[in-house]
Amino acid sequence: MVFNTHDLSREFNQVLRNWALASDQADYQDGWLKRWSRKGACAALTKMVGLAIPFARRSGFEVVAVGPGYLKARIPFSLNKNHINTMYAGALFTLAELPGGILTLVNFSDDYYPLIKDLKMNYLKKATSDVTVEFRVSPEEMERLKREVLQNGKSNFLLKGELRDTSGEIVATSEGHYQMRSHSLR
Repeated sequence: MVFNTHDLSREFNQVLRNWALASDQADYQDGWLKRWSRKGACAALTKMVGLAIPFARRSGFEVVAVGPGYLKARIPFSLNKNHINTMYAGALFTLAELPGGILTLVNFSDDYYPLIKDLKMNYLKKATSDVTVEFRVSPEEMERLKREVLQNGKSNFLLKGELRDTSGEIVATSEGHYQMRSHSLR
């Protein structure tokens, strides 16, 4: 039997999407099983991102929560200290930029992919601890993206983030301008 790696990858991505999103829809996944399933999906996503983007792995980037239209990620201070003992600005940029692609992987089929067009960062305060960011995309916004990609071959979307240290203080904000496209319409 010969495996087509593209088909295998598409199949794995579909399984991962189902795993990450199903716990909101499945009655049998309650309590510890629901938490375990989400934790496993986050670990699998983190591993996939690390394989695709080696800097993500080296910097310790981690998906900590995922769901329909939702993603929370973290980057550790210990791996990203700079020469003045604060978090390296590039690590904060990475934390703000990667979730756009991950949200696409989890919430859309393999027919869609995002491109980052512009990412603006505002560094507000020194980060001297781990930092997290959360992004939410409404169901209406996801439907708009799918509809526009089908009609026009592409659709623009915006992700705004607040990067927070372990005490909950906002250390940076981000504004990412993305474009969703379809593989079949290249």
